[in-house]
Amino acid sequence: MEFIRQIERLQLMNKLIREQRTGSPEDLAERLGVSRRQLYVYLEYLKDMGVDIQFSRRLNSFVFACEKQVYIDWRFEILEPAEMRKAMGGARLLTAIPVLFFSNY
Repeated sequence: MEFIRQIERLQLMNKLIREQRTGSPEDLAERLGVSRRQLYVYLEYLKDMGVDIQFSRRLNSFVFACEKQVYIDWRFEILEPAEMRKAMGGARLLTAIPVLFFSNY
Protein backbone atom coordinates (compact mmCIF):
# COMPACT_ATOMS: atom_id res chain seq x y z
CA MET A 1 0.00 0.00 0.00
CA GLU A 2 2.99 2.32 0.41
CA PHE A 3 3.37 2.42 -3.37
CA ILE A 4 -0.22 3.69 -3.69
CA ARG A 5 0.48 6.41 -1.11
CA GLN A 6 3.54 7.45 -3.12
CA ILE A 7 1.42 7.82 -6.27
CA GLU A 8 -1.26 9.75 -4.37
CA ARG A 9 1.37 12.12 -2.97
CA LEU A 10 2.80 12.75 -6.43
CA GLN A 11 -0.71 13.37 -7.79
CA LEU A 12 -1.51 15.88 -5.03
CA MET A 13 1.85 17.59 -5.42
CA ASN A 14 1.33 17.85 -9.18
CA LYS A 15 -2.15 19.34 -8.69
CA LEU A 16 -0.98 21.92 -6.15
CA ILE A 17 1.98 22.96 -8.31
CA ARG A 18 -0.22 23.25 -11.39
CA GLU A 19 -2.63 25.47 -9.41
CA GLN A 20 0.32 27.43 -7.92
CA ARG A 21 -0.93 26.95 -4.36
CA THR A 22 1.64 24.78 -2.64
CA GLY A 23 2.65 27.31 0.00
CA SER A 24 6.15 27.16 1.43
CA PRO A 25 8.25 23.98 1.22
CA GLU A 26 7.33 23.24 4.83
CA ASP A 27 3.62 23.72 4.07
CA LEU A 28 3.75 21.42 1.05
CA ALA A 29 5.70 18.75 2.93
CA GLU A 30 3.11 18.85 5.72
CA ARG A 31 0.20 18.57 3.25
CA LEU A 32 1.87 15.57 1.64
CA GLY A 33 2.63 13.98 5.01
CA VAL A 34 6.38 13.81 4.39
CA SER A 35 9.47 15.54 5.72
CA ARG A 36 10.93 18.53 3.90
CA ARG A 37 13.86 16.33 2.89
CA GLN A 38 11.50 13.74 1.36
CA LEU A 39 9.69 16.54 -0.51
CA TYR A 40 12.96 17.47 -2.16
CA VAL A 41 13.52 13.80 -3.07
CA TYR A 42 10.19 13.89 -4.95
CA LEU A 43 11.13 17.17 -6.64
CA GLU A 44 14.52 15.76 -7.63
CA TYR A 45 12.81 12.67 -9.08
CA LEU A 46 10.63 14.89 -11.28
CA LYS A 47 13.67 16.96 -12.25
CA ASP A 48 15.45 13.77 -13.33
CA MET A 49 12.42 13.04 -15.52
CA GLY A 50 12.89 16.43 -17.26
CA VAL A 51 10.38 18.53 -15.31
CA ASP A 52 11.78 21.82 -14.02
CA ILE A 53 10.04 22.90 -10.81
CA GLN A 54 11.10 26.05 -8.98
CA PHE A 55 9.90 27.92 -5.93
CA SER A 56 8.42 31.38 -6.55
CA ARG A 57 8.72 33.71 -3.57
CA ARG A 58 6.31 36.12 -5.22
CA LEU A 59 3.59 33.44 -5.42
CA ASN A 60 4.76 31.57 -2.29
CA SER A 61 4.40 28.38 -4.32
CA PHE A 62 6.33 25.90 -6.35
CA VAL A 63 5.70 26.39 -10.07
CA PHE A 64 6.47 24.52 -13.27
CA ALA A 65 9.31 26.46 -14.91
CA CYS A 66 8.95 24.69 -18.23
CA GLU A 67 6.29 24.03 -20.84
CA LYS A 68 6.00 20.36 -19.91
CA GLN A 69 2.98 18.92 -18.14
CA VAL A 70 3.01 16.03 -15.70
CA TYR A 71 0.36 13.33 -15.94
CA ILE A 72 0.31 10.77 -13.12
CA ASP A 73 -2.17 7.94 -13.26
CA TRP A 74 -2.63 4.41 -12.01
CA ARG A 75 -5.47 1.99 -12.06
CA PHE A 76 -6.56 -1.22 -10.46
CA GLU A 77 -8.30 -3.79 -12.65
CA ILE A 78 -9.63 -7.28 -12.19
CA LEU A 79 -8.46 -9.38 -15.13
CA GLU A 80 -10.28 -12.31 -16.65
CA PRO A 81 -8.19 -15.48 -17.21
CA ALA A 82 -7.80 -14.71 -20.94
CA GLU A 83 -6.57 -11.20 -20.15
CA MET A 84 -4.11 -12.61 -17.61
CA ARG A 85 -2.61 -14.88 -20.26
CA LYS A 86 -2.19 -11.87 -22.57
CA ALA A 87 -0.47 -9.91 -19.81
CA MET A 88 1.72 -12.90 -18.93
CA GLY A 89 1.16 -12.13 -15.26
CA GLY A 90 2.99 -8.83 -15.66
CA ALA A 91 6.34 -10.58 -16.20
CA ARG A 92 6.97 -8.76 -19.47
CA LEU A 93 5.98 -5.43 -17.92
CA LEU A 94 8.39 -5.76 -15.01
CA THR A 95 11.34 -6.47 -17.28
CA ALA A 96 10.51 -3.64 -19.69
CA ILE A 97 9.81 -0.78 -17.27
CA PRO A 98 11.93 0.06 -14.24
CA VAL A 99 9.81 0.30 -11.09
CA LEU A 100 10.83 3.15 -8.78
CA PHE A 101 10.06 3.15 -5.08
CA PHE A 102 10.67 6.06 -2.76
CA SER A 103 11.94 5.40 0.70
CA ASN A 104 11.32 7.61 3.68
CA TYR A 105 14.48 9.07 5.15
